[in-house]
Amino acid sequence: MKFNWNLESHTDSNGSPSIETLLSNMDISLKGSALPIEGFRFLKSTKEMLGITREIENEIKNYSSSNSAKELYVGFQNVDKLYFEKKRYETLINSGVTVHAFGTGTPLDSFQKTYTTWSDLEFSKTKVENQWLLAITEPSPIAFIGWEISTDIFGLGKLSDPGKMFEGFATSDERVIIPLIDHLKEIQISSSNNMSNQATNTSLDADNKIMVITHDKAENSHPTTSQLFKTAYEKLCLESGSSAVIYDISASTLFTKPGPPGSDYLNNSSINIEQSKLMGRKHISQFASSLEEKGISTQIILPDKTGFRHMYERATQIDAQTIVIQDYYSSPNLLDRIAGNSINFDDIPYNCNVLTINEYGEVKTLQNNKAIKDIA
Repeated sequence: MKFNWNLESHTDSNGSPSIETLLSNMDISLKGSALPIEGFRFLKSTKEMLGITREIENEIKNYSSSNSAKELYVGFQNVDKLYFEKKRYETLINSGVTVHAFGTGTPLDSFQKTYTTWSDLEFSKTKVENQWLLAITEPSPIAFIGWEISTDIFGLGKLSDPGKMFEGFATSDERVIIPLIDHLKEIQISSSNNMSNQATNTSLDADNKIMVITHDKAENSHPTTSQLFKTAYEKLCLESGSSAVIYDISASTLFTKPGPPGSDYLNNSSINIEQSKLMGRKHISQFASSLEEKGISTQIILPDKTGFRHMYERATQIDAQTIVIQDYYSSPNLLDRIAGNSINFDDIPYNCNVLTINEYGEVKTLQNNKAIKDIA
């Protein structure tokens, strides 16, 4: 029996989406002429929700059967949540679980072993597939849905963050679980961005460019020159088949501009390694050469203005739709803030994908708040 799983279709007397109304309508719609829906457990504590999540994951991981598939349907909300669960879900895959995952964004190639299929969703705060959820039918049917009601920070941050709120429930009633899984299967089929690790992956367009923001400084002397940061960037380029664009943010400060008077390098869209050497950009040239040695086509930009707004303009100019920024710029020092070298969601262009890399070399996808508000 089909059920409308979009929360905005279940409103209270004030016309607001209501989980209580959804549950009431679910009972009416799915029970038919039989007994009321059973096996419900209402959850409001994220600690309880995390507990039931781990119970379901362990249940399917430890299940042993040669007669039926070990399938888990799981909603991550977005790829960032998948990244946090990398080791756990690699273990599930290695134990023979078929993981059907849902969320916004496209996982990096290095996370392919964390899922069997991934459905890249359109952003929504009300559709069930965009929520925190898990569902299995074997060894015992059980489903959990955690509806995020902290709409201003929907899908962002950690469970422990201030203001993060969920309302959820778990049920063992197949009259709920089967329609939920059927709905998720329909989403899989209709998703134009559905990815399967059982299919051959296609490479990105050869013209795809990934820009990295860095400094002309010795290795490990600045967050943007750390070995872990550079290695993570190199891996992104190699895995996606992209060319590299090094944006030398130290080339133009509030006080200086590189090169002799009359130099026209600043007005070029980009320069090559030899030109960079002539400009005295020793460490940038070495970084570029190391990328070229790995087969990554590399160009260098020496900006003529400070600030990330100008950086986004230069990225658009050369059609670099992905920008890699060290997480330091989420909260930089005073001088960088004065220069405009800091991450501001309102400045990020709609067509720009921004990735941050932290001090441990871990990659995170940033969402554009401005775009989210418009979509919602």
